[in-house]
Amino acid sequence: MSTPITVRSLAFGLSFTTAACGSDPTASVTAGATLALSVTGLSPLDATTDGRYEAWVVDRAGTSHSLGTVDPRPGGSLAFSNPVADPATFLITYEPRGDTDAGPSSHRLLAGPIRGGRAQLSVQGAVTASDLPLRERPGQFTMFSPSDNFRNGYPSHEESGIWLFNMAPRETQQGDMWVRLTQLQQGWVYEGWMVRDIDTPNAVWLSYGKFLPDASGTVNTRDDTGWGEFSGVTDFLKGEEEFPGDDWISNPLGYQVPGGLSLPLNLREKSTTGAGRWTHLITIEPSSDRGEPVTTPRPFTIRPYRDPFGDGAPGTARTITFRADGVPRGEVTSR
Repeated sequence: MSTPITVRSLAFGLSFTTAACGSDPTASVTAGATLALSVTGLSPLDATTDGRYEAWVVDRAGTSHSLGTVDPRPGGSLAFSNPVADPATFLITYEPRGDTDAGPSSHRLLAGPIRGGRAQLSVQGAVTASDLPLRERPGQFTMFSPSDNFRNGYPSHEESGIWLFNMAPRETQQGDMWVRLTQLQQGWVYEGWMVRDIDTPNAVWLSYGKFLPDASGTVNTRDDTGWGEFSGVTDFLKGEEEFPGDDWISNPLGYQVPGGLSLPLNLREKSTTGAGRWTHLITIEPSSDRGEPVTTPRPFTIRPYRDPFGDGAPGTARTITFRADGVPRGEVTSR
């Protein structure tokens, strides 16, 4: 998919009056009733390049019934006719481009039980495993460039690298070097980013790879790009670090650098007004995007962690901050 429009919070509610079943916690939703959806935090998708969001109801036997495409753009249709009596769950999925399967994809995005004619939709249990919440204090990210420290010593191009480990463990909830993130359902994977001039038309997104925590939530394995295509190392996938990150130092393999940026990067770069230009994000991406080229970044709509990179020196611990407004949510009401 092409890079979605950067939208922190889209809210497209429908005006409706609450029916009797909406106020009665024991009432069920009848077949043919209108299900009115309001949703925030979904970036619009181009169906020809990105895929689509699709709404479903799940009946009491566990069978999913499609309601149609969810269009979060202003004026998009967010009202659906309920096809079955007394549905148990309302579900929104991400359906990749070219997906022709009749059932919902493994990319379950928002879900919630229908009770009293209403459903609160959340990523918990849809994106996250075992109904777990997203972790609010995962740890730290660090300015570091291991790909050339073996050759040039430390510090070298530290301002050109970003890595996920706790530089100051005693300042973290877990008290060790490892970042912790919530385990995800099979259809999803984490991805780390550095973004130059975020929230502007000229924003440049640089991925440092996709990764997953282990069964305990510990992020203790490398991402799928190793040291990174722009680390200056031709066999960059063989990096020794057991945590995610990338360096952006040089381009011996001749890849196209996103945004035409010059290497080595200075992630502490400032604008003419003195503001920092680089932002660190961790997003949650469809697992079907694994293996996509890093030269054509495609950040997805779930963006729970975001922080300015800052101008701290090598060795400075940078805290990963949870941002609730970067996580989609929704509500459904029957009428």
